[in-house]
Formats: sequence, C-alpha cells, structure tokens
Amino acid sequence: MHPTHLIVVCCHGIWRGGPSKGADESEWLIAPFQRGETGTFVRHAEEGVRRLAQSREDSILIFSGGPTRRETDTSEAQSYASLAAHNAYWGLLAPPVTGDDVLLEERALDSYHNVLLGLTRYHGRFGAWPASLTLVGHAFKRPRLEAHCAAIGYPLGRVAFAGIDPPGLDGDAATRDGAARALAEWARDPHGRGPELAGKRRARNPWGAWQGVFGRGVEDRGGLVTREEGEGETLVEDAPRPW
Repeated sequence: MHPTHLIVVCCHGIWRGGPSKGADESEWLIAPFQRGETGTFVRHAEEGVRRLAQSREDSILIFSGGPTRRETDTSEAQSYASLAAHNAYWGLLAPPVTGDDVLLEERALDSYHNVLLGLTRYHGRFGAWPASLTLVGHAFKRPRLEAHCAAIGYPLGRVAFAGIDPPGLDGDAATRDGAARALAEWARDPHGRGPELAGKRRARNPWGAWQGVFGRGVEDRGGLVTREEGEGETLVEDAPRPW
C-alpha cells in the first residue's frame, strides 16, 4: 500500500546550515525582497512536518524547489529537508524518518511547478496519483495556487491549503500589489509557457535543472498527456486528467 495524501511544501530559499538551525537569516541564501521572511520559511517546513505527523500512515511529505542559486547546487528542497532534520523534526515525528515519509522534488522553479512536479514526483515514486493534496506556503499566494490546480485540472475539492505569511504582511501594499500582478500573469498564461513566466524560470535555473513535466527518461506517465519535451513540455489542454 502507498500513501494517498500528498503534502507539498513550496520552498522559497536555501538554508546553508549553521548553529541557529535556520533562525538566523545570515544562514540563508535569499533574494533581497525576501529579507525578514526566513523565519516564515522555517514555519512552512515545520507545518509540512506537522501535517505529515497528523496522518503519517497515509501521507507523504514532499519538499519542492530546485537549485536556484549560483552560489551552490543544493536545491531548495534539499535545504528544507536538512533544516527539518537538524531541528529533529521539531519533535513532531518519531525516528527514523525515511523516504517513506519525506521525498524531495528538486526541479520546480515556480509555484505552478511546485504543484505539478510535486504530483509527478509522487507518481514517480508510487506509480499512482494522490487522492488528496495539501499545499503549504504563503497564505497570500492561495489564489495563485488555486489557479494552478485549476489549470492542471486537479480537483479543488481534494486540495487543502496551509498558509503562513510573514508578520505584518497585512499592511504591506507592495506585497499585495505584487501578488495581484503575479495572479494576473498566471491568468493570462495558466501553464507558464509564455516568454514572461518561462523567462523568470530560466533566470532561476543556473544549474540547468531538467524542466520536463516528468523526470528525464521517465516512461510511465500514468495517463497524463503532454506534448514536446524538456523546457517546452506542457500538458495537453483538452486531454483527460488521470487524477
């Protein structure tokens, strides 16, 4: 038997290790606009572990995020997994924690691919699709994540959202405006294949992470119909979805 509940933590930075176990922002590789947010990234990782602990027998946790920085080829996903391990899973999971509990998805470069590649990573491990999905990330990005689920055809009735925002975000007009612009971009280009969104992914891909919908060379696609390959691969819009 395999787990039927997939929990995906959308990663946003790279923890490089250190004595504070992620509490000190100097231990992180982040963009300038992310200053002050690393404590929230820690909370995202912890919330993913908490969700796993609540239904460990029927769930799998995936940390999702590729190697986005030139300074290191460590992926965001690997760094979050290391963060969780160094924090002893915040006392939420009894050891040992194995690949039956936590997987890494190390190719995603945006929120759309956190969702889609999280699903295909799950399929690559279990040869099936999850019956339910929990997405962990920023609360203000929930409309965007809902739009991604709608674009790929994963039923919203089977999706839960665990949103945690940085402190003081309610009064941050710049963040609200940026979120609205991003949502509009994805509304115009739901699969992120146009020059604007695809260009952003290329800029976040210094190590050339494979950008196909499935891992390189995967033959069993579980009924998910795509066209083209590599960076150009996308879902066939009117094809039935296997989930």
